Amino acid sequence: MRPVVFFVGVGMVILGPLVTLSAFSSCLGTILSGNVFACATEIIYFVLGGIIFVAGVITAIVGVFVPDPIPAASTGSLGGPIPQQSGVKVICKKCGNGYDSGLFFCPSCGQRQG
Repeated sequence: MRPVVFFVGVGMVILGPLVTLSAFSSCLGTILSGNVFACATEIIYFVLGGIIFVAGVITAIVGVFVPDPIPAASTGSLGGPIPQQSGVKVICKKCGNGYDSGLFFCPSCGQRQG
């Protein structure tokens, strides 16, 4: 996940100055054509390009230095954590079938451990 965040940040660092440069180019074109006040609408794009650039720098830094999250423990159907199975086999006294000692009841006959 970190490389994806880093490359998104790099893309934003490249995109921000391009937006600002296109706004500057448009503004310069309107000034040279004789309409000095038409450049007021381009101010939004100057600001937007700067915001994208700064957000891209922050995103790239986060992508480099922040560690990957630790995967969450699996949960059961009721939302609680699944208990670790001990792996020790127990023989049921009632029916003789083997089952895991982490279970409270024999899955075959329902006999309780004890």
